[in-house]
Amino acid sequence: MKRVSFLTTKKIAYAGIFVALSVAINTLRIGSISFGGFPIIFSGYALGPVLGFIVGGLADIVGFIIRPSSTGGFNPIFTLTSALTGAIPVIVTSALGNKYPNYKFGKILVGVLIGQTITSVIIVPLAISILYGKNTFWYYMTSAAIKQAVSIPVYSILIISINKILSKQFLFR
Repeated sequence: MKRVSFLTTKKIAYAGIFVALSVAINTLRIGSISFGGFPIIFSGYALGPVLGFIVGGLADIVGFIIRPSSTGGFNPIFTLTSALTGAIPVIVTSALGNKYPNYKFGKILVGVLIGQTITSVIIVPLAISILYGKNTFWYYMTSAAIKQAVSIPVYSILIISINKILSKQFLFR
């Protein structure tokens, strides 16, 4: 009987590539505009929600080491948020009936919408307002919602497009 391992050398290597991509993209951001969350979200779709969670957490930690936050020290709330970014979208998409590698755009859009709303639009602004100041939640939430109105459809289109190409060349799972 062939034993299938959850964590293979190949999956660890792919996860490392996604961590490196996320850190590199976040390091190259211009102001507050970044697409560093995309490799994290895509890792969840390619490798599954558990490895997506791990990639998100590691990307945040490595990213903080390379480019420390200007607003304060390391905070595990933001690491948890980054980790959830890699898990929630694929969990939602899977709950809607899509499985790797046959994802449908509408279901990915819903998954990314729910994931980014929970993490980037609710948790991050809430954490910032609790940690750094009163009455800033609505400001940061509105700002995040505007950014995500652009990022969510872009991420969804990229996931479908890149997945179609890569799933023919690489069997991530």
